[in-house]
Amino acid sequence: MGLRTAGRFDEARQLSAGLWASLDGDPRDLMEAAVRRQYERIFTAMPTPAYLTYGNVDLPRLWPDHLRPGQRVLDGEVVEIGGLTFGFVGGGLRTKYRTPYEIDDEEYARKVEAVGEVDVLCCHIPPAIPDLLYDVVARRFERGSEATLEAIRRTQPRFALFGHVHQPLVGRTRVGRTECVNVGHFRGRGTPFALEW
Repeated sequence: MGLRTAGRFDEARQLSAGLWASLDGDPRDLMEAAVRRQYERIFTAMPTPAYLTYGNVDLPRLWPDHLRPGQRVLDGEVVEIGGLTFGFVGGGLRTKYRTPYEIDDEEYARKVEAVGEVDVLCCHIPPAIPDLLYDVVARRFERGSEATLEAIRRTQPRFALFGHVHQPLVGRTRVGRTECVNVGHFRGRGTPFALEW
């Protein structure tokens, strides 16, 4: 992590390759087995009903093997919950970190557009507002979505909920009438975000 934080990506890749070579087995198989074990624990612990979307480090092709009754994946889709419309947009935007589920800005924008006008916009990636993008522990800016910010400005949902930035400089802000909240920051606060209406 120190090499990555310092921007020394080639050295980080070489170090990782050496560590993987010291293990018995194909790195991809070992990683997938670890991810499957983690998904098994997470999906089993998750309450139902649950509405889910992908993050930048997720492996969407593995989710069908772990979904439980009452757990629904939404990505570029809308659902009504308790009389409000919720739109979901998953995945991460392309970065130098090359996490498993990064997509092009255009594909992400198409999913945001497909959601359209909703009461609550739920995205993995925050809108492109610098204060929401700076991670105070990693000491760097994460990518934000211009498409999400434009949709918020244009449609003014009640809330825009997102994660991705683990230790944000600012956990919430407003864009017009829209309350933008980093709900993935619960580990730092110790309490999950609850939206009540």
